[in-house]
Amino acid sequence: MNGFLRFALIAGTVAVATHLLAVGAAPRLFMGAALRRIAETAGGWYRLHHAPRVTPQTQQIVRSSPDIAYTTCALDLSAGPARVVVQPSPGYWSAAVYAANTDVVMVRDDREAGGRALHLLVVGDRTPLIARPDEIVVRAPGDKALVLVRRLAPDAASFAAVDAARKADSCAAVEIDVG
Repeated sequence: MNGFLRFALIAGTVAVATHLLAVGAAPRLFMGAALRRIAETAGGWYRLHHAPRVTPQTQQIVRSSPDIAYTTCALDLSAGPARVVVQPSPGYWSAAVYAANTDVVMVRDDREAGGRALHLLVVGDRTPLIARPDEIVVRAPGDKALVLVRRLAPDAASFAAVDAARKADSCAAVEIDVG
């Protein structure tokens, strides 16, 4: 095998391996770091964090919208499932669950909720189902997940109304009785 062919084969192999590593590992690495930071900000896993109104001084996420009130809850599903309740609020709102690889696992909005609270049971791969009749079961692949709630709040008055509604949201670990 001549020198150029050997170089091209090695360079191609390195390029393919680098690409596969970046595509496969980068989302998990970035989401893992984000989940740890969100959990730290909220004071732990399974705890809601209601972000303040987005301004240039409070912006923590690149390109976050100043018209949206954000609420997050980082989940460590290896410790058990989570019950999440998102209360209705004035105007548009949505709730999404993201897996540890950044895949969107579930999205619901105010229209789909029909003016009612959204009740979610977020479970991992190995969690037995213990859902209540009013709950939507969301199975997240892996052991970590993120709940992100977005509520439209384009001005101070609407942010105050949305902020009051989101204070009634909840995110909590579920105890599993194995006995």
